[in-house]
Amino acid sequence: MDGGTTSPFGGGLPGLVGCNGAGGGAGGGATGWCLFVYNLAAETEENVLWQLFGPFGAVQSVKVVRDPATNKCKGFGFVTMTNYDEALMAIAANNGYQLGGRVLQVSFKKSKYQSSPTGPGGHGAGAGVDGALAAAIARL
Repeated sequence: MDGGTTSPFGGGLPGLVGCNGAGGGAGGGATGWCLFVYNLAAETEENVLWQLFGPFGAVQSVKVVRDPATNKCKGFGFVTMTNYDEALMAIAANNGYQLGGRVLQVSFKKSKYQSSPTGPGGHGAGAGVDGALAAAIARL
């Protein structure tokens, strides 16, 4: 894969603004909920993140950030999910998960300009994540 915002079902997603695109990022809305995935191995491919996050809900896009000189993963990537509660469940399940001998760190992507993301329904991912996660689990 080329390291861009891609779908496992054939090419890019036209019109989708990914985690790093203009107007995308920390919040929800039309671009979904952006998750930051850290401590990825150099050989990590996008399809691995699709497989890890897909069971928790609709994944809109995946991006593994690569070194342009070597095309190897720089150790982090982004996953955009449609639903806030599903994103919380994916964070809870994958944060601390061991992949390729490394322990993943997964969280909501934070904007450079805000300390915690906000999105549909006024949900934030700062101090309220634990309470929101407990509420999401309780609804299951």
